[in-house]
Amino acid sequence: MRSKNSKNAGAGKELTRREALVVGAAATPLLATRPRQAVAAESEGNPVGPILGHVDHETAIIWYRPISDGEFVATLTNTQSKASVSAKANALPENDHCVTWQFDGLEADAEYTYSITQKGQAVARAKHQRIHTAPQPKHPSRTVLAMGSCASSTDFFDVWTQIAANDIDGLMLLGDTPYIDNKTLSVNRSRHREFLSIPTLAMIGASTPIWGTWDDHDFGGNDTDGTIAAKHLIRQAFTEYRAQKQFGDGEHGVYTKFRRGPVEVFMIDPRYFSQTEPSPVDPDKPTCLGKQQWQWLCEGLKSSTAPFKLLATGMIWDDKRNSEKDDWQTYAHEREAIFDFIGEHRIGGVVLIGGDIHVSRHLKYPMKDRIGYDLHQFIISPLHDRVIPSLNVEHPDLLWGEPLKNMFLTVAVDATGDRPTLEAKWIDRLGKLHHSVRIELDS
Repeated sequence: MRSKNSKNAGAGKELTRREALVVGAAATPLLATRPRQAVAAESEGNPVGPILGHVDHETAIIWYRPISDGEFVATLTNTQSKASVSAKANALPENDHCVTWQFDGLEADAEYTYSITQKGQAVARAKHQRIHTAPQPKHPSRTVLAMGSCASSTDFFDVWTQIAANDIDGLMLLGDTPYIDNKTLSVNRSRHREFLSIPTLAMIGASTPIWGTWDDHDFGGNDTDGTIAAKHLIRQAFTEYRAQKQFGDGEHGVYTKFRRGPVEVFMIDPRYFSQTEPSPVDPDKPTCLGKQQWQWLCEGLKSSTAPFKLLATGMIWDDKRNSEKDDWQTYAHEREAIFDFIGEHRIGGVVLIGGDIHVSRHLKYPMKDRIGYDLHQFIISPLHDRVIPSLNVEHPDLLWGEPLKNMFLTVAVDATGDRPTLEAKWIDRLGKLHHSVRIELDS
């Protein structure tokens, strides 16, 4: 059973984010493992990671996948105070040797370095292994998040380098990250392992928190929904190869959320529950979110104090206009209920994020009368080079759309001025800016 390290890793003011020091002595060890039911085949290949998962103003989760059984120790050191804290984790065949360490009670807006050892010998220690915790939520700050969908595991590794060049504070994987198209546990594990072994992605992950949800090609196959028989195995592999603070309700789904400075992100799971039960907003129609995720989203939006809130899924929020059912137009009853909820509770700063369609687009829905401001949707796809021009369909609220290769999105949210702002940029792997938009809160 995984335990959480709640010991404060030491006070200290912020240093430059590019500094990295060798980690010092260990503190009190705590157990931090994850049980799994299915037993993997013998481990193969090279170690993967370390990669950061969820990081906020007080918590950091580190993920690592060695090639053998054994006990591993992660040690965090505050670069200012030099105070250290450690935790243990056991790599076991039943979780495909994936291990995580969760450290709680960290100092906000502080720099840490970390190392991983086994039997006192360093197995992962490098200057770029560092953690920068988020500022306190109420403290005026600026955050830059990068995001993308539909990624290759074998080509275009330089897109990750270009993403890192934007000095991001976090990376969001929106689905089809990676492509798996298989329902077996072993293949899902191997594809996740291959993806996280991309050198340039691993370099980002060593110092930048990564969050993810899935779309269809990493949930069994094209246009899949929650009726797929092997979804418990697909979920098992996903949770083994990600390090998030929440995976759905703990047993079902992978939805999660995080707060980073002036923005709160809701990573929605549009697959696991879809078509499995009546909708919580219309019992005569099928659900997309499911009852539990619906409640989680509504409660999270209502309680959020972040100036901006991103609702992120792989599916786009309008109509793909093709033969597939995996868009929010299929579940328009739940989409419209979300919009009504936003308006009823006067929830400001909501922005929609989508992917999937191998086209990049920007839509602006006129909703001032309904929710108090116009609602933007940012669609970002693909990270690879396979575009689908036919899905760049006409829409009355479309501001920009192009079938562009190797694209990612950055979203910079700034609350240091008189009025919080959000700036989104669509950028390709060569660094060319194709489109941008700047939004003032509730404008």
